[in-house]
Amino acid sequence: MRVAGSLEQADRRRWEAALHAAREATRLTEHPDGELTVQLPPPFLESGSLPRLVVGEEIEVAPAIFVAAVSPSPPGPQGWSVDDLGIVDAVGTVLTSLPGGTEEGDAGPVSVLDAGGRLFPLYWSTAPPVEGRTGIGGALYLDPDLAAGTEHGEVVALCRERYRVTALLRAPRGGWSPGPPVEIPAVPDPPPADAVLVARLLPLSTHDTGTFPLVD
Repeated sequence: MRVAGSLEQADRRRWEAALHAAREATRLTEHPDGELTVQLPPPFLESGSLPRLVVGEEIEVAPAIFVAAVSPSPPGPQGWSVDDLGIVDAVGTVLTSLPGGTEEGDAGPVSVLDAGGRLFPLYWSTAPPVEGRTGIGGALYLDPDLAAGTEHGEVVALCRERYRVTALLRAPRGGWSPGPPVEIPAVPDPPPADAVLVARLLPLSTHDTGTFPLVD
């Protein structure tokens, strides 16, 4: 699985500091309706491998966590929180691990985290994969290598859900303290290198999508 731009250069110690600051400022909030805020990595947008989302459209994706901080066996209940920039804080159980490629350019290891019943694919970056109960900090993002029909996408198929895009946002990138995001009407073309682009995704039930399971 490829890694995008600024995510690829993430420094784990800086991520840990950013996550600590986010918690202290109570930026992390619960989303009882399951709404997610996910980053849209510019390299994927530029290459066309990640489609430019449109507000109101329905998509089927498996939002992944780019792992930047790991806490083994953390106390407290399992669950997850995400802020308005896609910075995620989760506690759960790593269910599976896949071996990554051994040659430069090959896919890295991917796992699945069960965070209180919510399944997230994990991309480990420079962090070594772990198993069992784990606390995870990082960024929630969309990766085209997890699309249906791809090698990794089929492995994490249980993580894939249908969502409605409820908003697109842009925040100025200022080191590890980006400014507050503002809504934008569309994804810029080309995507800006000095901004964080995010989308809000609302999970859809069978009733919401207008489709119903087949009954024998």
